[in-house]
Amino acid sequence: MRLLTLKPRPLTRDSSSLRDDRLFIVACDDTYAPKQYFNFFQLSRVQVYVVATPEDNNKCHAIDVLKRLESIDFGEDDERWMLLDTDHYVKGTHLKEFTRIIKEASQKGIWVALSKPCFELWLLLHCMDEILVGELIDAAAVEIKLREVLGEYNKKHLKKDHYSLESVVKACQRAKALDAMTTGGIIPQSNTSRVYLLWEKIIENALPSQLPVELQNFNSYKLSDK
Repeated sequence: MRLLTLKPRPLTRDSSSLRDDRLFIVACDDTYAPKQYFNFFQLSRVQVYVVATPEDNNKCHAIDVLKRLESIDFGEDDERWMLLDTDHYVKGTHLKEFTRIIKEASQKGIWVALSKPCFELWLLLHCMDEILVGELIDAAAVEIKLREVLGEYNKKHLKKDHYSLESVVKACQRAKALDAMTTGGIIPQSNTSRVYLLWEKIIENALPSQLPVELQNFNSYKLSDK
Protein backbone atom coordinates (compact mmCIF):
# COMPACT_ATOMS: atom_id res chain seq x y z
CA MET A 1 0.00 0.00 0.00
CA ARG A 2 1.23 3.49 -0.79
CA LEU A 3 1.36 6.11 1.92
CA LEU A 4 0.16 9.51 0.75
CA THR A 5 1.82 12.59 2.15
CA LEU A 6 1.43 16.29 1.71
CA LYS A 7 4.05 18.10 -0.33
CA PRO A 8 6.98 18.47 -0.36
CA ARG A 9 7.60 14.92 0.91
CA PRO A 10 7.31 12.35 -1.89
CA LEU A 11 4.84 9.52 -1.91
CA THR A 12 6.24 6.26 -0.59
CA ARG A 13 5.05 2.69 -0.44
CA ASP A 14 5.19 0.10 2.28
CA SER A 15 6.94 -2.40 0.04
CA SER A 16 8.97 -2.16 -3.14
CA SER A 17 7.05 -5.21 -4.38
CA LEU A 18 4.01 -2.95 -4.74
CA ARG A 19 5.71 -0.29 -6.84
CA ASP A 20 3.39 -1.07 -9.76
CA ASP A 21 0.20 -0.34 -7.84
CA ARG A 22 -2.05 2.10 -9.64
CA LEU A 23 -3.08 5.13 -7.61
CA PHE A 24 -6.07 7.39 -8.28
CA ILE A 25 -6.04 10.55 -6.17
CA VAL A 26 -9.53 12.03 -5.95
CA ALA A 27 -10.63 15.39 -4.56
CA CYS A 28 -14.26 16.43 -4.35
CA ASP A 29 -16.60 19.12 -3.06
CA ASP A 30 -18.70 16.63 -1.08
CA THR A 31 -17.52 16.11 2.49
CA TYR A 32 -19.04 12.71 3.16
CA ALA A 33 -20.47 10.50 0.40
CA PRO A 34 -17.62 10.00 -2.13
CA LYS A 35 -15.00 9.04 0.47
CA GLN A 36 -17.31 6.48 2.06
CA TYR A 37 -18.37 5.16 -1.33
CA PHE A 38 -14.88 4.49 -2.67
CA ASN A 39 -13.75 3.02 0.64
CA PHE A 40 -16.31 0.25 0.08
CA PHE A 41 -14.24 -1.13 -2.81
CA GLN A 42 -10.88 -2.76 -2.08
CA LEU A 43 -9.28 -3.71 -5.39
CA SER A 44 -6.05 -5.62 -5.80
CA ARG A 45 -3.11 -3.43 -6.82
CA VAL A 46 -5.39 -0.42 -7.28
CA GLN A 47 -5.88 2.35 -4.73
CA VAL A 48 -8.47 5.11 -4.83
CA TYR A 49 -7.47 7.76 -2.32
CA VAL A 50 -10.11 10.41 -1.65
CA VAL A 51 -8.50 13.59 -0.36
CA ALA A 52 -10.10 14.66 2.92
CA THR A 53 -12.73 17.33 2.43
CA PRO A 54 -13.22 19.78 5.31
CA GLU A 55 -16.65 20.25 6.82
CA ASP A 56 -16.25 24.01 6.37
CA ASN A 57 -18.71 24.88 3.60
CA ASN A 58 -16.52 27.81 2.63
CA LYS A 59 -13.81 25.37 1.48
CA CYS A 60 -15.95 23.34 -0.92
CA HIS A 61 -15.77 25.54 -4.00
CA ALA A 62 -14.13 24.14 -7.12
CA ILE A 63 -10.99 26.25 -6.63
CA ASP A 64 -10.60 24.84 -3.11
CA VAL A 65 -10.97 21.31 -4.44
CA LEU A 66 -8.26 21.98 -7.01
CA LYS A 67 -5.92 23.40 -4.36
CA ARG A 68 -6.42 20.37 -2.09
CA LEU A 69 -5.65 18.04 -4.95
CA GLU A 70 -2.50 19.96 -5.82
CA SER A 71 -1.34 19.77 -2.20
CA ILE A 72 -0.86 16.02 -2.60
CA ASP A 73 2.35 14.80 -4.19
CA PHE A 74 1.91 12.23 -6.94
CA GLY A 75 3.87 9.83 -9.09
CA GLU A 76 4.29 9.81 -12.84
CA ASP A 77 1.80 7.01 -13.36
CA ASP A 78 -0.77 8.24 -10.85
CA GLU A 79 -4.01 9.84 -11.95
CA ARG A 80 -5.57 12.88 -10.32
CA TRP A 81 -9.31 13.45 -10.42
CA MET A 82 -11.79 16.10 -9.33
CA LEU A 83 -15.38 14.99 -8.63
CA LEU A 84 -17.57 18.08 -8.69
CA ASP A 85 -21.28 18.79 -8.41
CA THR A 86 -22.74 21.44 -10.66
CA ASP A 87 -25.61 22.24 -8.27
CA HIS A 88 -25.05 25.93 -7.42
CA TYR A 89 -21.93 26.58 -9.50
CA VAL A 90 -23.48 26.81 -12.97
CA LYS A 91 -25.90 29.58 -12.04
CA GLY A 92 -25.45 33.28 -12.67
CA THR A 93 -21.98 34.73 -12.18
CA HIS A 94 -20.57 31.44 -10.80
CA LEU A 95 -20.55 29.74 -14.20
CA LYS A 96 -17.63 31.64 -15.72
CA GLU A 97 -15.31 30.93 -12.77
CA PHE A 98 -16.45 27.31 -12.54
CA THR A 99 -15.69 26.78 -16.23
CA ARG A 100 -12.29 28.44 -15.87
CA ILE A 101 -11.28 26.13 -13.03
CA ILE A 102 -12.35 23.03 -14.93
CA LYS A 103 -10.27 24.11 -17.93
CA GLU A 104 -7.31 24.91 -15.68
CA ALA A 105 -7.50 21.46 -14.10
CA SER A 106 -7.57 19.82 -17.53
CA GLN A 107 -4.52 21.80 -18.62
CA LYS A 108 -2.69 20.45 -15.57
CA GLY A 109 -3.48 16.86 -16.51
CA ILE A 110 -6.26 16.50 -13.95
CA TRP A 111 -9.39 14.58 -14.92
CA VAL A 112 -12.75 16.14 -14.04
CA ALA A 113 -15.97 14.16 -13.50
CA LEU A 114 -19.00 16.39 -13.06
CA SER A 115 -22.34 15.30 -11.66
CA LYS A 116 -25.43 17.37 -12.38
CA PRO A 117 -26.92 18.20 -10.03
CA CYS A 118 -24.89 16.21 -7.45
CA PHE A 119 -22.89 13.07 -6.61
CA GLU A 120 -26.06 11.47 -5.26
CA LEU A 121 -27.28 11.12 -8.85
CA TRP A 122 -24.39 8.71 -9.36
CA LEU A 123 -25.52 6.73 -6.33
CA LEU A 124 -29.09 6.71 -7.61
CA LEU A 125 -27.95 5.20 -10.93
CA HIS A 126 -26.89 2.08 -9.01
CA CYS A 127 -30.55 1.24 -8.57
CA MET A 128 -32.55 3.25 -11.12
CA ASP A 129 -32.54 3.45 -14.91
CA GLU A 130 -31.21 6.61 -16.50
CA ILE A 131 -34.53 7.50 -18.14
CA LEU A 132 -36.06 7.89 -14.67
CA VAL A 133 -33.58 10.38 -13.22
CA GLY A 134 -33.53 13.04 -15.91
CA GLU A 135 -36.34 15.14 -14.49
CA LEU A 136 -35.02 15.44 -10.92
CA ILE A 137 -34.65 19.20 -10.67
CA ASP A 138 -32.01 19.61 -7.95
CA ALA A 139 -29.90 17.91 -5.29
CA ALA A 140 -32.79 17.87 -2.81
CA ALA A 141 -35.00 16.02 -5.30
CA VAL A 142 -32.25 13.47 -5.94
CA GLU A 143 -31.86 12.78 -2.21
CA ILE A 144 -35.62 12.39 -1.82
CA LYS A 145 -35.63 9.83 -4.64
CA LEU A 146 -32.70 7.97 -3.07
CA ARG A 147 -34.60 7.67 0.20
CA GLU A 148 -37.66 6.48 -1.69
CA VAL A 149 -35.76 3.80 -3.63
CA LEU A 150 -33.40 2.63 -0.86
CA GLY A 151 -35.82 3.10 2.02
CA GLU A 152 -33.28 5.42 3.67
CA TYR A 153 -30.38 7.70 2.87
CA ASN A 154 -27.93 9.53 5.10
CA LYS A 155 -24.92 10.96 3.30
CA LYS A 156 -22.88 10.74 6.49
CA HIS A 157 -23.59 7.02 6.84
CA LEU A 158 -23.71 5.25 3.49
CA LYS A 159 -24.41 1.52 3.58
CA LYS A 160 -22.13 -0.80 1.64
CA ASP A 161 -24.98 -3.20 0.87
CA HIS A 162 -26.55 -0.54 -1.34
CA TYR A 163 -23.54 -0.41 -3.68
CA SER A 164 -22.49 -3.85 -4.82
CA LEU A 165 -19.98 -4.36 -7.61
CA GLU A 166 -22.80 -5.65 -9.79
CA SER A 167 -24.64 -2.38 -9.27
CA VAL A 168 -21.45 -0.42 -10.10
CA VAL A 169 -21.46 -2.02 -13.55
CA LYS A 170 -25.13 -1.09 -13.97
CA ALA A 171 -24.46 2.46 -12.80
CA CYS A 172 -21.65 2.85 -15.33
CA GLN A 173 -23.85 1.61 -18.16
CA ARG A 174 -26.71 3.89 -17.17
CA ALA A 175 -24.48 6.92 -16.57
CA LYS A 176 -22.77 6.49 -19.93
CA ALA A 177 -26.13 6.25 -21.69
CA LEU A 178 -27.40 9.31 -19.80
CA ASP A 179 -24.26 11.29 -20.58
CA ALA A 180 -24.61 10.50 -24.27
CA MET A 181 -27.94 12.34 -24.23
CA THR A 182 -26.74 15.52 -22.51
CA THR A 183 -25.53 18.65 -24.24
CA GLY A 184 -23.29 21.50 -23.20
CA GLY A 185 -19.83 19.95 -23.49
CA ILE A 186 -17.77 20.34 -20.31
CA ILE A 187 -20.77 21.92 -18.51
CA PRO A 188 -23.70 19.51 -18.86
CA GLN A 189 -27.07 21.08 -19.53
CA SER A 190 -29.13 18.16 -18.22
CA ASN A 191 -28.80 15.60 -15.47
CA THR A 192 -25.76 13.37 -15.76
CA SER A 193 -22.92 11.89 -13.75
CA ARG A 194 -19.48 11.34 -15.18
CA VAL A 195 -18.18 9.30 -12.27
CA TYR A 196 -18.39 6.35 -14.66
CA LEU A 197 -15.30 7.79 -16.39
CA LEU A 198 -13.27 7.24 -13.23
CA TRP A 199 -14.49 3.66 -12.94
CA GLU A 200 -13.63 3.04 -16.59
CA LYS A 201 -10.08 4.26 -16.01
CA ILE A 202 -9.72 2.16 -12.85
CA ILE A 203 -10.78 -0.96 -14.70
CA GLU A 204 -8.77 -0.21 -17.84
CA ASN A 205 -5.61 0.12 -15.77
CA ALA A 206 -5.97 -3.18 -13.95
CA LEU A 207 -5.26 -6.67 -15.22
CA PRO A 208 -8.34 -8.91 -15.36
CA SER A 209 -6.71 -11.14 -12.74
CA GLN A 210 -6.54 -8.16 -10.37
CA LEU A 211 -10.25 -7.42 -10.64
CA PRO A 212 -13.17 -9.01 -8.80
CA VAL A 213 -15.12 -11.35 -11.07
CA GLU A 214 -17.97 -8.83 -11.25
CA LEU A 215 -15.69 -6.35 -13.02
CA GLN A 216 -13.64 -8.69 -15.19
CA ASN A 217 -16.04 -8.53 -18.14
CA PHE A 218 -16.82 -4.86 -17.68
CA ASN A 219 -15.37 -3.73 -20.99
CA SER A 220 -17.47 -6.25 -22.90
CA TYR A 221 -20.79 -4.89 -21.67
CA LYS A 222 -22.94 -2.96 -24.10
CA LEU A 223 -25.01 0.06 -23.13
CA SER A 224 -28.18 -1.89 -23.85
CA ASP A 225 -27.19 -4.64 -21.40
CA LYS A 226 -29.03 -3.51 -18.34
